Amino acid sequence: MHETALMQNLIATVLQVAEKHNAARVNRVVLSVGKLANVLPEALSFAFEALTQDGIMKGAELEIKHLPAVARCDSCGHEYQVDEWPLSCPACQSRSFVITGGEEVYLESIDCVEKSVHGEGSEG
Repeated sequence: MHETALMQNLIATVLQVAEKHNAARVNRVVLSVGKLANVLPEALSFAFEALTQDGIMKGAELEIKHLPAVARCDSCGHEYQVDEWPLSCPACQSRSFVITGGEEVYLESIDCVEKSVHGEGSEG
């Protein structure tokens, strides 16, 4: 299951960012996943829950935003959202295209609570 390895890497990145910003706790992680990314959002959620049982990510929420597949027509240059296969340009009906979006997986945002001067978490 490559979703677990992917989530381990994403969590490692979250922890690096949290440490850099002196975070006491991570409340929420927003992840953007393209329709063509070849990952199962349910498996990502499962891996997130399994890998955040302790430490500063304990109890953190994962939000997954679903990104559409997007193509650009090679014939007329029109960019369009891919809703069904086979693809044809809605502007000129050409079947020649380049996928320009929907294959990505990335961290969109991280909501953290910073450590206060006294060592306790404070919203920030």
